Amino acid sequence: MSADAATTPAAAAPKEESFADSILTKYKTAGEIAASALAEVVMKAVEGATLLSLCQAGDAAVEAGTAGVYKSDKKMAKGSAFPTTISINNVICNWAPLPSDAESSKTLATGDVVKIQLGAQLDGYPAVAAETIVVGADASKPVTGKTADAIRAAWVGAEVALRSMKVGATNSEVSKKVEDAIKELGCRAVEGMQTNQFEKDVIDGKKKVVLAPEPSSRPDTIKLEENEVYGVDITVTTSKEGKPKVDDARTTIYKKTGSTYLLKMATSRKVFSDVQKKAGAFPFNLRIVEDEKRARMGVQECVSHNLLTPFEALADKEESAVVAQVFLTLATNSKGAIRLTPAPRWYNGSGDVVKPDAEVGEATKALLASAVRQTKVKAKKSKPAADAPAA
Repeated sequence: MSADAATTPAAAAPKEESFADSILTKYKTAGEIAASALAEVVMKAVEGATLLSLCQAGDAAVEAGTAGVYKSDKKMAKGSAFPTTISINNVICNWAPLPSDAESSKTLATGDVVKIQLGAQLDGYPAVAAETIVVGADASKPVTGKTADAIRAAWVGAEVALRSMKVGATNSEVSKKVEDAIKELGCRAVEGMQTNQFEKDVIDGKKKVVLAPEPSSRPDTIKLEENEVYGVDITVTTSKEGKPKVDDARTTIYKKTGSTYLLKMATSRKVFSDVQKKAGAFPFNLRIVEDEKRARMGVQECVSHNLLTPFEALADKEESAVVAQVFLTLATNSKGAIRLTPAPRWYNGSGDVVKPDAEVGEATKALLASAVRQTKVKAKKSKPAADAPAA
C-alpha cells in the first residue's frame, strides 16, 4: 500500500438495507399491490370475459400499482414479478395465451373453476399471490360437491403452511402437515408443486418445500431460518393420482437464465434481443416480444441452449378433475410467519359461497384455530399485601 493510499480517507460504504425495516416494507408493499391487482381481475372474471382480457387487466394493474410508489427513486426496478395467468378447471397453472393464439378469445362460462395468479416486485423484492374462484357463484348460488372440497382444501393447505413454516421447521415436516390436511378433505396435492424461497431478483431460490414429490426428485432436507421469504404454492386436485402433464402449445411464460450462447437462427436472435431489452430478472409473457407470431419458433432455440427457462403450462391428466390453488408470500420470523400478501378475498374459509361436504380432523381444526404469530403476554405484577393491623 502506498503512503498516499494510507492517508486518503476511504469512501463511505453504502449502508446495508435492514430486512426488518426497508426490505420487509418493500415485500409488503409489493404484496398489497399484487393483492389489489388480483382483486381487480377477480371482479372482471365473469361469464363472457376472455382469457386475454383478464391477463392484460392483471398485468396493467400491477404496472400501475408499482409505478405509483417510490416515485422519488427513479432508478428502482419496479413491475411484474410474475405475469397474470388464468388457469381453468383441470388446468393447473401458467395459462396465459398470446393475442395471436386461438385460445386468447376463449371466454369464461358459468361454473368454470378459475385460478388467477400474478406477482409484483419493488426493487427486485417479489410478492406473488393466487386464489381460486367459480364463475357465477355467490351466496345465493354456492359452490358444492367436489369443487367446494377442492377450494376448501387449497385454502386449508395454505393456512396450515402459514402456521407450520416456523423458524427451525424442516421442509419435510411442513409438506407432511399440508398434504395430510388436504387428504382429510378428499383431495390430494398436485404432484411436485413447489414452494420456493424468494430473494432479491429471485423467485426460485435453492430452499424449497415440495408437495407430493416423485421419489426420485425429493428435495434435500432444509431448515427454515429467520428472515427468509417464501412463495407458498398450494395446488390441489380431485383426481386420484394428481399427476400433471405438460402442455407445450400453451406455454408462453419464460425467464432469462443468465447463460450465454451464440444463437444460429435469425428468428431466435431477434426474439432474444427483444427479451434482453424488455425483460428483467423475473418471468415474462411472450407478449413482450415484438413479433409474437414468430416468438414461439424463436424461443425454442433459446430454451434448448439454456438462455431461457420455460414455466410450463400444466394440466391434470384427468380431464374431469377440479384443480384449485392458493398462492401466498410469507416471511419467516421467530414469532411465526409474516403474511406478505393479504388473505384471499373471494373465499376466506367461511361457508357462504363455498359449502364443502368434507371436513378436516380435530388436529387440523386446532391448528387452524391457533394464532399465526405468537405474542408474549406480560404477566401482571401482583399487588403487595396490605400491612397487617397492629396488635
